[in-house]
Amino acid sequence: MKVLIINQCATNKGDRAVLFLVLKELERNGLKDIVVSTTIPKYWEDNPDVPDMEVKFVPWGWGPGRKKNPSFLDKVTYRIKSNIRRRIIFPIIRNALLAGKKPGYISILCNKEYLNALDQSDIVISTGGHHVTTIIAGCMATGQILDMALALIYDKPLLLWSQSIGTFDFKDPKNKLMVQKILSEASQIFIRDIASELEIKKLGVSVDHVHKTRESVFGLYELVKARIKPSEREAVMGLSVWTGRKADPKVRQHYIDSLVMLVNHAIDAGYKILFFPMELEGYDLPFLRDIMNNCQNKQRCKILEDWPNTTEHINALSRCRIFTGHKTHSVIFSLTTATPLVAIAYHKKTVDFMTQFGIEDYAIPEENLTGSRLIEIFDNVNSNLDAINQKEEQTALRFSRQVVDDFAKMIEQSKKLISTGREDISQ
Repeated sequence: MKVLIINQCATNKGDRAVLFLVLKELERNGLKDIVVSTTIPKYWEDNPDVPDMEVKFVPWGWGPGRKKNPSFLDKVTYRIKSNIRRRIIFPIIRNALLAGKKPGYISILCNKEYLNALDQSDIVISTGGHHVTTIIAGCMATGQILDMALALIYDKPLLLWSQSIGTFDFKDPKNKLMVQKILSEASQIFIRDIASELEIKKLGVSVDHVHKTRESVFGLYELVKARIKPSEREAVMGLSVWTGRKADPKVRQHYIDSLVMLVNHAIDAGYKILFFPMELEGYDLPFLRDIMNNCQNKQRCKILEDWPNTTEHINALSRCRIFTGHKTHSVIFSLTTATPLVAIAYHKKTVDFMTQFGIEDYAIPEENLTGSRLIEIFDNVNSNLDAINQKEEQTALRFSRQVVDDFAKMIEQSKKLISTGREDISQ
């Protein structure tokens, strides 16, 4: 059985960790003929970061993303192509999906490597994450949604693995119809948080093919080399940021100031600070440098560099005594390693993950973010390190086993579906 994995973002460390899990579990279930559709295949050539197996990488359906180290001309060209993709290609593919057609011009509009991989695949798996939402792009025109649509246009079983669905604020009624069709016609949908089922129901989509699972990265529990009580770890606070919705200078400055207050407080409490970028292209770095340069003792601050692979990244985090995370997968990494944390939630899924571990008191919605509130939660966590660790440890192990079991069930069901389909064809 040939597998095409879609929706992978090469520069996002969370997405890379999810892919690591998906590949590992495909191999465990006997599937080794695998193609991955990713934003920038070049990143995987230079930094493979996959289990010990052969994997082919192709671009997304509307073509590769930004080049590595782009020139000014590359940036201008990319912006022009992006506008063409969003304004012209996306609506055309959307309309083809809604009409139930597979027009010949798709081969002209879309990336041929992707289409060839799609045509040859037996099943298509969305890597897992937060792809079906208007939070990423209010216009809904994203490469993730387009590639899901192409999979259905090519009549391939589409598996949405470990997803967060919604929220939605549709600007165009046709986009709502498109999402309804994708969610209705997907072969199986696995959701990782409670709110997702409610979002699917709001769209009037049946949940008969929707299954509850856990976040993919919990399945990487076994990658942690040493599971040490926080009280026995070096006094290091890890920290990650989320740069979304920070275009307003006042919003950005409030965010920086709040984190600087926390960093200064942690340093006064005897901690060193280790910043964890979650983007390979460096979107996080200006924020992290601003925090470090504005704190009272930046000699006690360091940015984790050299872009460690998934195993190295998780183990570096597992050595922190405490962690402050904003980007979703930085929170997931912390929970997987049973590292006590302060979680900043830009979306309710983060609070949901913390609730699943029984530590929701240590999460703060982004709209309520202040330096004093961060310090208050930090002090509470710092006073209960080993008790929090014990809760995380027990839950992470249980969730890891569930992820492995649920993935196996998804693949088994897909094999049965394909086998039945082939029998029908032969008759």
